[in-house]
Amino acid sequence: MIGKVSFRNFKSLRDVHVDLERFTVFVGPNASGKSSILQGLNQLCGAFHRPRPDVESFLKAAISRGSQDPVELSAEIDGHWYRYRSLSPGSSPNPPVGPRGAGTGFGLAETEDPSTETWTEWKAVPDGTVPLPRSVLLSLEASKLINSMPVSDPTLMSPDGTNLHSALANMALNDPDTWQQLQTDLRRIIPTIRRLRHTRTSLNQNQPTSLLFDTVGADSLPAYQVSEGTLLVLGTLAALHASDRPSLVLLDDLDRGLHPKAQKELIMLLRGLLDTNPSLQIAATTHSPYMLDCMKTNEVRMTFLKDDGATVCAALTSHPKFPRWKDEMTPGEMWSLFGEKWLAGEDAA
Repeated sequence: MIGKVSFRNFKSLRDVHVDLERFTVFVGPNASGKSSILQGLNQLCGAFHRPRPDVESFLKAAISRGSQDPVELSAEIDGHWYRYRSLSPGSSPNPPVGPRGAGTGFGLAETEDPSTETWTEWKAVPDGTVPLPRSVLLSLEASKLINSMPVSDPTLMSPDGTNLHSALANMALNDPDTWQQLQTDLRRIIPTIRRLRHTRTSLNQNQPTSLLFDTVGADSLPAYQVSEGTLLVLGTLAALHASDRPSLVLLDDLDRGLHPKAQKELIMLLRGLLDTNPSLQIAATTHSPYMLDCMKTNEVRMTFLKDDGATVCAALTSHPKFPRWKDEMTPGEMWSLFGEKWLAGEDAA
């Protein structure tokens, strides 16, 4: 499990250090850096699993505004820190070693903490080492979840929801137990769904399958006739139940389109998955106090954008008034009371 993560010069995360739990939820105003934290974590894990040019292409466009320093993404797992440092703007492919250790690419520090100013030289990560887990960042789009379109690999759903229909059809055919469990979980969150079915969009066997919903009020509803919230939950469950699911799942806007009761059911379902999958870790963003009410206070992280455009992030438990209210309020109530300005030294009272 990743215990800590550090970001430097990544979008608004100019110098941000975050402790992670097995289940961590980020809350804060719009454009305060919540999604950037998930993106940075996803890029760091991806750097150890994807071709380096793909990572560099993303990070080149994500350097903090006005910065001439490289992006540095670091994570701690099992007592070791692993880092990926991008090329600096305008730098040569092989820049000299700087004061913060080795040059671009992968780095390993046995005990160093990137949140401190004392650094030892970063070592090179041994060839073939894949220290960080595979990750997936779900940024589902209803328009992609609706469409049934031919793809090269019918077993995989893309992070934006493309190919949901074919991925579920493959699950129904090759893993019927998981297919039934997915429908059970969907009914738990959206009780009006009775079952899911598939039909081909044409008689041509090479054409993709189309998903149909049988509900309490009607049968054989195509995807474009069901609610956005239903589609988003289904896409999330499809990713969580996939046979190739990564061990780090990042969920952006977890509450989007969901009734408060459905939000709580989704959190409880995610907790159940964590209980039965010891290697699974989840990080998510939300704007819902109802979801926070289902979280433990130590699992909540708050973000705020300062006047200079830099994100600050801290645990809800670090609020100066937390000891007074911890036994009286739920996390959602604390968030509503405390707000986020205290992160920048404002309104701490």
